[in-house]
Amino acid sequence: MLVSRQFWDGIGGLVYAFAKADGTIGEEEIKAFAERVEAGFERIPTNFPHRAQAVYELFSSLGYTPEQAYQEAIKHLAAVRDEVRRYRFDILTIFREVIRADGKVHPYEEIFLRKLDEDLAKIAE
Repeated sequence: MLVSRQFWDGIGGLVYAFAKADGTIGEEEIKAFAERVEAGFERIPTNFPHRAQAVYELFSSLGYTPEQAYQEAIKHLAAVRDEVRRYRFDILTIFREVIRADGKVHPYEEIFLRKLDEDLAKIAE
């Protein structure tokens, strides 16, 4: 099953929310973050091949707070319930790895991760 653009829009919004949760983020950090997400989701089949580039472009264009980005992401994911049901634990595992990649976990990131777990469970019901 190929995952939809809606799924990737949701993942991109989550990436933005998680990355921005600990403050400002530089261009190199954005690229590294996008590449880690790309690698983490590599095994999920898609017809949307340039995920890292799309995540990078999203960072350049959005002016959302992390909370706004998170809410938008959850709306996108709620629209593709079957995909979330199938990849829920992959999403959680990848984001757990990504927030720990820089060697420190901001309390906001932990809050987002717990909330993400709860929200994905609700969507997957």
